[in-house]
Amino acid sequence: MLALDFDGTLAPIVSQPDQARLPDSTRHLLQPLALRYPCIVVSGRARSDVTCRMEGIALAEIIGNHGSEPWSDLEPLRCWTARVLPVLRQCLSAIPGVEIEDKAASISVHYRRAFHRQRVIDMTSAVATDLGAGALIPGKYVLSLLPPGALHKGQGLLRALDAFGCSHALFLGDDATDEPAFALAAEQRVLGIRVGYRAASAACLYLKNQSEVDLLLHRILSARS
Repeated sequence: MLALDFDGTLAPIVSQPDQARLPDSTRHLLQPLALRYPCIVVSGRARSDVTCRMEGIALAEIIGNHGSEPWSDLEPLRCWTARVLPVLRQCLSAIPGVEIEDKAASISVHYRRAFHRQRVIDMTSAVATDLGAGALIPGKYVLSLLPPGALHKGQGLLRALDAFGCSHALFLGDDATDEPAFALAAEQRVLGIRVGYRAASAACLYLKNQSEVDLLLHRILSARS
């Protein structure tokens, strides 16, 4: 199985998350790859959000909300986010440049355009602790709040491997939210490739930057051809 993160991996990071898009060059490589391998996307975005951005590619599955969609009962997760969102919005309302993204089964706090970034981190961390978040995962100028019982990307990927009868996967990601999937290398089922070197990462291999993703996809396609 070929498993891919979206933001920072398939799509370059942008200042406004809603403007992220799959480059045409990457789309043209993924279309034939998806006919040769079971290909999935494992994203922190909501599944419906990723689905519209991957239109025209015959993916085996799109896993959203870090791993919870489509594998989990979303109702308890939605109840938690509905309780936390008003508190989070009130706490962060006085800080310009913060965008709070409601993904139904999780929450993302984007602070790339905020001047008082450490204040955003501290206040979001306090809310996550006070209201019992299942996990608070730092990313590239984003904090992801996962409800109790939510799945992470490693769990979502393992369920996909089992669902499609695949013995192994190559997983490509770029951020802290991808580390649970990289860590699966210990089970000898997943080869992790990180976009951007990080010494502490559990990924076995890395690419220098996002611009090398197309080169990797091209080589995988050529090998299978």
